[in-house]
Amino acid sequence: MSLAFAQNQRQTQRQTLSPQMRQSLRLLEMDIWELRQELNRELVENPIVENSPAVAERSLETELGDTGENRHEQGGADRDQAEAIDWYSNAVGDGAWDDYGADAKNYSADEDALARRERFFETRTRPETLAEHLLSQVGTADFTPEERKIAEHLIGSFDSDGRFTGAFADLVMYTGASEEKLREILAKIQTFDPPGCGATSTRECLLAQLDKVTPGFEDDVRELITDHFEDLANRDFEKIEREMGMSHERLQDAIGELKTLEPHPGRAFAEPGSHAVYVKAEIRAVKENGRFVAHVDGQETPRIRFSKEYLRLLEDPSTDAETKDYIRGKIKAIKDIVDAISRRYETIRAIAQAIFDEQREALESGFGHLKPMTMKHIAEIAKVDVSTVSRTVNGKYVSTPSGVVPLRRFFIEGIANAQGEVVAKSEVLELLAKTIEGEDPSKPLSDERIAAILKEAGFDVARRTVAKYRLKLGIPGAKERGK
Repeated sequence: MSLAFAQNQRQTQRQTLSPQMRQSLRLLEMDIWELRQELNRELVENPIVENSPAVAERSLETELGDTGENRHEQGGADRDQAEAIDWYSNAVGDGAWDDYGADAKNYSADEDALARRERFFETRTRPETLAEHLLSQVGTADFTPEERKIAEHLIGSFDSDGRFTGAFADLVMYTGASEEKLREILAKIQTFDPPGCGATSTRECLLAQLDKVTPGFEDDVRELITDHFEDLANRDFEKIEREMGMSHERLQDAIGELKTLEPHPGRAFAEPGSHAVYVKAEIRAVKENGRFVAHVDGQETPRIRFSKEYLRLLEDPSTDAETKDYIRGKIKAIKDIVDAISRRYETIRAIAQAIFDEQREALESGFGHLKPMTMKHIAEIAKVDVSTVSRTVNGKYVSTPSGVVPLRRFFIEGIANAQGEVVAKSEVLELLAKTIEGEDPSKPLSDERIAAILKEAGFDVARRTVAKYRLKLGIPGAKERGK
């Protein structure tokens, strides 16, 4: 047997996102306060932008002209995999990502700016704690009166990060419900806004947010969370690449997707007695000619004014090419973020409109009339990816005739029964839990047998779906239950 080194060429395909697309996705996921902060940061750091009212204002299109036509697009730099350890440390330690909720500043002093500032203060409301935010969603969730009381007890056991810190044994004694029932309700709370609250571990918290991941990366991110979380902490990237069978570049992208998830979902909310977080409805459901129309607040972006000095340099034939390229690059950066914000508003409007059309009865008669609806269904109507819908509803609030609610609360998962009617997914979860509770402990039911029982009850659910729901409820497999 002989060993020899050789060079081989291999053609592969992998999914990549342009810097502009990444920016659009990042802005889409921001709430209105974060968007203001981001925009103000971009304007302050860009020397081409003038915020003084003394500077003559021109339209963005006029300023840009064709200054960017001859510039080549540059791909974004590869992510530094070493950042994974920083993210991991923040996820499981005392650190946290950049603070949310700081008030944005308004640098313009003209009448329009003063009007915007007045509207800003008029829309400020009493600070909302995480517990209050979650409890407000219990009333609109698909819970029975008994389940609502249990949900309230569970939420009372969350810490400020949204982590469930209670003891199931104590809650079983206090509520009289089984541990399986408690876990079932806790799993439903994890789908509330913000997603991931109610998790018992960092892994569970992140897994509850997988619908935020860009399509094509879900399986990679899931495997990183379930099988290689410690490897990320140890920077053992070669091991991850080897065991997951992926390239260095693909792992970089997967880690980047993982870092978009929030390990501390509750930290954006005020602690009891604090005055840091405010809720603002960015979307309004306005009834027009019998239809609820989605109106998105589009008055948050200030007018863009460019420095006359830099524009003169750009038009001056004596200005060297390097300086002109620099100015064009800074102008393009502003154009890119303005375009991204415009796409953000249009995406939010389109998705909110699809939601309103599907849940018209709930808007008309109250949230007790919500019908089963999934993000996948709305994605098909709006002709976008499911991850885009997830990013859109994240942290967004809508003003309805019944009050201000998270946009995410319009979603209730459903399953078709034998009559073709779509019923709430919770009914199937409850039936599954009761089926297992009533089994013979000496002969635990297999997932295949449970699927058959559900089918007899009118729900055509596959065996692998039973396994997925069982794990969601925290119920072990037949072998583990039979021990």
